[in-house]
Amino acid sequence: MKMKARKQRGFSLLELLMVVLLLTIVVAAVFSQIERAQVRYRVEDQKLDLTQQEREFIDQFTRDMHQAGYPSPTLYGTQYDLTSQFTAAGIWYVSDTEVHMEGDVDGDGIVDEVVYTYVGGNAPCPCLRRSSTPKVAGLLPSAQVAGTTYTQVENLVPINGTPVFAAYDAGGNQVSGSVANVNNNGLKNIKSIRITLTTQGVTKDNDLQKSIQVTMTGMARLVNN
Repeated sequence: MKMKARKQRGFSLLELLMVVLLLTIVVAAVFSQIERAQVRYRVEDQKLDLTQQEREFIDQFTRDMHQAGYPSPTLYGTQYDLTSQFTAAGIWYVSDTEVHMEGDVDGDGIVDEVVYTYVGGNAPCPCLRRSSTPKVAGLLPSAQVAGTTYTQVENLVPINGTPVFAAYDAGGNQVSGSVANVNNNGLKNIKSIRITLTTQGVTKDNDLQKSIQVTMTGMARLVNN
């Protein structure tokens, strides 16, 4: 009895090419999603860094404002005036881009001159800088010299129509324009200061095709003013 050998059919070249094409499409789709996830991760990581930078700076600003004007000359009667290193004038200059104040911000018993200044220019500026230096005895606030060392929040983006600083009175009304001179009644009426920061990342969001920006606002009350 003769046995007939069975013929086994394999895949044709066309079928193999179709399989390769389908696998290529699937793998390309998977890697595309992985790449997009990595892009989103980098974007969110930059946003987190910008948010943390702004939050720490605003927290420092709020702590400084709470100490503005402490200790005041009234605590010592007639023993000290505003030229003493033991008394603070509080906020003595405010504008859209600057705040100058006196207060014992580090709790060492000596009043500090604290200056917040917006600085333009190239990277890492525009930026907002904070300097602090011990008050020099015998000088009025306007004669004090700002510190040469500072901390700063970098890559600040100027927003038209939105000042970095805005001052408000007890009724919540904005005090417009620059306010200077420690004896100015406008300064005495200021009860809170708003700070607004918008920072920009070093790279762009490729998905949205725009710059990575984070905006944060804080409001500090002047408890000693």
